[in-house]
Amino acid sequence: MDRLTAMKIFVRIIQLGSFTAVAVEMGMTQSSISKKMSGLETQLGATLLTRSNRQVLLTEIGTNYYEHCLSILNQVEEAEAQTKDYTLKPKGSLRINMPVAFGRIHVAPYLPKFMKTYPDIRLEVSALDRKIDLLGDGFDLVIRIGILADSNLVARKIGSSPRVIVASPEYLKTHGSPAGIQELKDHNCLVYTDLATVNIWHFWYQGKEVSIQVKGSMQSNCSDAILECVLSGIGIAVMPNWLIQPQLDSGDLVPIMEDYVPTEFPINAVYPQNNYIPLKVRCFINYIKDAYLQNPVLQTPK
Repeated sequence: MDRLTAMKIFVRIIQLGSFTAVAVEMGMTQSSISKKMSGLETQLGATLLTRSNRQVLLTEIGTNYYEHCLSILNQVEEAEAQTKDYTLKPKGSLRINMPVAFGRIHVAPYLPKFMKTYPDIRLEVSALDRKIDLLGDGFDLVIRIGILADSNLVARKIGSSPRVIVASPEYLKTHGSPAGIQELKDHNCLVYTDLATVNIWHFWYQGKEVSIQVKGSMQSNCSDAILECVLSGIGIAVMPNWLIQPQLDSGDLVPIMEDYVPTEFPINAVYPQNNYIPLKVRCFINYIKDAYLQNPVLQTPK
């Protein structure tokens, strides 16, 4: 007996509530449906369902088997759909949202090549730093930096965001460089506000996690604004390498307290939790992840 077909019949009987409805749907006779079910139960050595007053009821064993069948059939359906996708061209509208500064530097430059590679995909791209409702706002995919909190979404890691404590040479000349974490209390610390713990900075030091509450004359959810103030000698900040690498290379910013390593964040492509991921979404995720693998500022330092 075709086990997969028997599983499909069994699942549809439960979902539709009758042998007759399944027979009509699958173009089979009711007797053949009954034979398939009897054969499945004989093969398993268990009674999966009972019929009473024209109702189809699951036994305890049947309930457990039903859940497994659903999982298996969903995986088969996804595998078949993904296999078919390899012979198809990805197409349709792809709505993407990204953080403002990160999108400007590390998403926008890759879009022209993506569009040339996949000409049948229409991109709708927006940039926001605030938290959004991915499903409610109708996005297919968002790029976010940090830990995923919403369990109804799926995050696929596409890169890493190492960070560093920095100041300008001008600031250090005037105020000196803090030698340890406690000395940060005596300095003007500029704070990025779109983190769970706004004014608490977390570090790894000698294999242990340490933290300190800081304060300063500025806080902002705009990393570009913080960067401008740090460059102007206003204060100290913890900033991602992907944003400040050119200034580190030029010497306009100087890393300090290098024994203290700020907590690193994952860079994620986030999408709804579905059994099947649309081809257009998978193509973009794979494309951008491959691009980021070639960019050292988006990877964990070795």
